[in-house]
Amino acid sequence: MKLVFNLALLSGLGAQAFTVPSSSNHGAVQTMNVQQTLFTTKLYMSDEDEEEEPLSDELSKLIGKRASMLKKKTTEKKPTASELADEDYVDPKTASLYEGKSGMDIFEMPDFQTARPLKTPKKVEEKKDEKNDDDGDYYIDFQAEYDDENDLHIPNRIGFTTKDWGDTSAGFKAGKKLKKKEIKAGKFLSGDLQVAFDKLMENGITFVDTSENYGLVSRPKSLSAEQILCQCIDTNIDSAPIIGTTMSNPWRSLKQGTGIRVGGSAILKAIEASGERLGSSTIDLYQVPSNMFYLGSPGTVAKTLCAAMDEGLINNIGVKNMSKSKMKSFNNKLNKYGGYALTSNQFDFNLVNRKAYKSGLIAACKSLGIIPVASNPFGDGLASAEYSATNPTGGKTSSNQPFDFKTLEKYSTLHDMMNTVQMKVQKRLEKENNTLKDRRDRFNGPPINTNVTTRQLAINYIIAKGCVPMPDVKNPAEADEIIGCLGWSLTDEEVKMLDNAADMSDKGVVV
Repeated sequence: MKLVFNLALLSGLGAQAFTVPSSSNHGAVQTMNVQQTLFTTKLYMSDEDEEEEPLSDELSKLIGKRASMLKKKTTEKKPTASELADEDYVDPKTASLYEGKSGMDIFEMPDFQTARPLKTPKKVEEKKDEKNDDDGDYYIDFQAEYDDENDLHIPNRIGFTTKDWGDTSAGFKAGKKLKKKEIKAGKFLSGDLQVAFDKLMENGITFVDTSENYGLVSRPKSLSAEQILCQCIDTNIDSAPIIGTTMSNPWRSLKQGTGIRVGGSAILKAIEASGERLGSSTIDLYQVPSNMFYLGSPGTVAKTLCAAMDEGLINNIGVKNMSKSKMKSFNNKLNKYGGYALTSNQFDFNLVNRKAYKSGLIAACKSLGIIPVASNPFGDGLASAEYSATNPTGGKTSSNQPFDFKTLEKYSTLHDMMNTVQMKVQKRLEKENNTLKDRRDRFNGPPINTNVTTRQLAINYIIAKGCVPMPDVKNPAEADEIIGCLGWSLTDEEVKMLDNAADMSDKGVVV
């Protein structure tokens, strides 16, 4: 069983949520809130099963001596057993700490001891030392209280894409070892992907985007993106990813030699084939591209997806790159044919491509209860300031320069502002981290990242705009960078600074 502990460190909330995954494959989670209780840092475990050992004479004398000393020091009246059994009983010593105080922040409340020893799962106490198969993994969902667009909750409002997995042109290599030269060139192995996957799952980044078309060249070796993802899940048996896979454009399938698709039966076969490669009988989210002409009767795609929902082959329906009008029309068709609603719409959105925000597409998604998912959050390195006028090669030894100097100069105002905001956020988080240290320690919370990068700014900017960013991950270092986005967010002022600079760059204004 997987236990997920959700904690809002910076909001001052008075409740915590424990989240337990449902029985569905790779699945969605159910959350129940319980009243938060403050307690001293000493945790007590149940000793009901322990057998009492006979005491030696010497030990009995020591215990008797200690008891007599404690008796002399004890002057106040102890509560009776009936009082302790009463749930309304209040320790007078504890009550005195709250006299004359109201409206306190939860972290400003004084420590107190409860009337009964507080019991805690063994996993929380020993999670750093050993794994317990019965208790599962532990992670924090900083977005547990997010007002979700629909029933699909995405932990931490961040996911990742597997678009480069199995793709030899993107640097993937089949095998177990890399030469130093290959590592410098950005090559990666399936073992690197396994480590990255484990890191992301452990830290609560569980939403995964894949496609039957990703890594297609490696499918004969069982190393396409879907197949590698299946291997990662099989290796990490405690993981519970939320998987969204995508049907390939039928014309691309024809061109790539994977077969002709006509009619609803071909769509059902594609869904079943993806499920087989993923090792799952049910796919959490099945996405279809909008820019395709599918051969069949009108509404074939919508009708077939509704049928797949009825049969339990998929749990949610998503689309990619749909405009506002097409998205509304497709949503209406799903409702008409099966009584279902569209769950998500994935499209490009980043600091150098904000069309989805300016056109009102993101707002339209929100109004219809559709999750806006942002692909290419780094804008191929331009939106993350990885490539700039002062660093045209991105710090790489390669002579290849993906952007010409004119383009880099155009966005120099944005890149300069990102560096300014980066320092501003870093100083703010360092101050907040020091303030929250003692509070965080009391709740076993992890420290917040303060070594902020411009790539992390690009991701949290997208979250601030209401979207779910899907950065690509090819190695453990990139996974760590995504994990570093958790637990902090951009302020309204910081978002406005980035928006203003992006507006100037879009207009070609160089400061």
